[in-house]
This record gives sequence, structure tokens and C-alpha cells, in this order.
Amino acid sequence: MAEKSITSGTIIKLVIWSFVVGFAMYKLAWSPGDIVGWIGNTLAEMWTWFSGSGMEYVLLGATIVVPVFLFSRFRDRMRNRGSGGAGGGRPSNRTPDE
Repeated sequence: MAEKSITSGTIIKLVIWSFVVGFAMYKLAWSPGDIVGWIGNTLAEMWTWFSGSGMEYVLLGATIVVPVFLFSRFRDRMRNRGSGGAGGGRPSNRTPDE
């Protein structure tokens, strides 16, 4: 997979979207702290709702399983990157006559 570089067009889009989002936040009288607080409160409410239903154990298990999964995917990607070749170290599904 080719890495995308940051172009001047990308920077201009980021600046425009920053102004749009900043203006909307100004008009709604929201601060970044309000948004982070809302996310934290929403997660806390979800945790309270899950508590007592057994789902909290699924969430607790996910706190272990998901980072391990992501780490293994990252490790495999780094290992395949070092193997060279366009296929990333994976065998091709093509037949020799293609």
C-alpha cells in the first residue's frame, strides 16, 4: 500500500474544516472540554447501563483482547513491510500464465 503524502490541498482542506467546525462550536457555545466531557459522561452512562447485566465482563475482556489484537496486526504489518516485494509477503492468487 502506497503511503499518502500531505499535499497543500490537504492542508487547505484541514484549514477550511477547522474554520467551519470552530465557527459551529462558537455559535453553539461549546468548548473542546464540553465535547470531551460529553464523551466521558456518555461512556460512564453506558458502563452503568451494562453493569449488572454481565455485559461489563465483555467490556472488561475487550480491554485486554482489543489491544492485543491491534498489537498483533501492527506487528504483522511491520514484519510484512520488511519482507520486500509488492505483495507484502503474501502469496499471489494468480496462475503462472496471467
